[in-house]
Amino acid sequence: MNMVDAGALMIMFLLLITIYYGFLSISIDVFTYKHPKKVYMAIFSIFTVFISLRVSYLLGFIMLLSFLFLQKLSLKETLIVAFSTQFGFMMGMAVIMIFLTSLGFVFNIPSLQMNMTFEDMMKLLMKGSK
Repeated sequence: MNMVDAGALMIMFLLLITIYYGFLSISIDVFTYKHPKKVYMAIFSIFTVFISLRVSYLLGFIMLLSFLFLQKLSLKETLIVAFSTQFGFMMGMAVIMIFLTSLGFVFNIPSLQMNMTFEDMMKLLMKGSK
């Protein structure tokens, strides 16, 4: 993996972590009016994005549910926040896929110059630093 590919991968992960944190924060604020510490949510977002992309979406979703239960939310609040966060994260992945493909064509980055399907993006994310 060359430096441009590694940089593109790092940018992709940072964007996904930012999107996940944003949707988690907004979902908790809107649906529960609670304010967990931002540091905990940021650390949790980093771990959950990496687990969701590297291991399993189901395991990432289970981690999200456990984090929300630790915040002492009711079952209804937990499910609403979890589903809205996951839905927003999936939509954010689609937007990032389109955005990075466009940047690949504009700035002539070979690893991003493809019509990325969801599977292509997942292969790129799963490949990581191998």
